[in-house]
Amino acid sequence: MNIIKSDNRLVLKSSIQESLKHSCIEYCVEKREKCSKTECVIILMSLLIAVYSYLVNSTVICSKTVFIIAIIVLFIFGLRFSFKVCNESLLITAPIGLQLTTTYITGHQRVFSLPWQSITDVLIVDVIHAQKVLYYLAIKTPQNGIVTLFQKSSPRLHFLEIIYKDVYKLLENNR
Repeated sequence: MNIIKSDNRLVLKSSIQESLKHSCIEYCVEKREKCSKTECVIILMSLLIAVYSYLVNSTVICSKTVFIIAIIVLFIFGLRFSFKVCNESLLITAPIGLQLTTTYITGHQRVFSLPWQSITDVLIVDVIHAQKVLYYLAIKTPQNGIVTLFQKSSPRLHFLEIIYKDVYKLLENNR
């Protein structure tokens, strides 16, 4: 995959081959930072506190309580990491359909597919949330209504415009 555009948060990659440009497009939005520095410090400190309180092994209730709290913090952050997205990729093949693959940090993948006949249009939708304007790429279908793509990675508008132009051309050429 070739890097098309990047910023401090995301990288947009594409693997468009010239011979297949009119029938197949693939884009991948990848996060640069898998784990924030604050999260790493909290995990490291919790781990050190848990190991220290375990090694001290005193009968003091305080040491056992600190150990249990440290383990709970590690468990909560472990759960949080299992739902963190590493990248999202969109594959559109003209006669077949659309496939959106979401890959999590743990390696688990979630795949969503739409058949080609159910895709009627591609849109860039703007949403106002908490005094912020967020943009999403969406596919309009008669059965499901509007299906938003790249929900977890939330790429910026300049990324979405690049993807939109190629997907729209592909839709127009293969109707």
